[in-house]
Amino acid sequence: MNRTMAIMLSVALALCLWTGGSALAAGTWVDEIVTAATFYKSSYPTGNWDPYFEKLTKVQEGIGRGDEQVVKVEMDHFLKMLLGRSHGINDVAADELYSFALGVKPPEPLTSAEPFDPEIGIERPMSVPDHTINTPYEGGRPCKLEGCDYWLDNVFDPGGS
Repeated sequence: MNRTMAIMLSVALALCLWTGGSALAAGTWVDEIVTAATFYKSSYPTGNWDPYFEKLTKVQEGIGRGDEQVVKVEMDHFLKMLLGRSHGINDVAADELYSFALGVKPPEPLTSAEPFDPEIGIERPMSVPDHTINTPYEGGRPCKLEGCDYWLDNVFDPGGS
């Protein structure tokens, strides 16, 4: 009976540590940003840093509650404040903290509302290859300015289409 209770207690403790550890791990990225903000506040004391810490506190609270919407909104406000150098903080501190925060925060998951495949009306940049190959085949004669025409150049290309 004592052995069974010890095993059950160990399993329960392990389960609590596992679930609690994952919740603590989720908040560490915000803690890193708070630590960095504290460093920059002490290094560049000009300006009002309190609104920045208020936003980070709201992010921490949102993570604690599992409220992803609050985390996203408050983190976006925090980053926009840094970009705008709101409340008179130093430009160098704002730039460095912004870059650090982007590097530390986890990427936002794709939602089902975001298009995964290109659709009509969605424009995306597209890379067009530069025409640097100037022969229709390796060791062949150079192509004309218009490009190589496989039919006119009498090139056998078994894999070409």
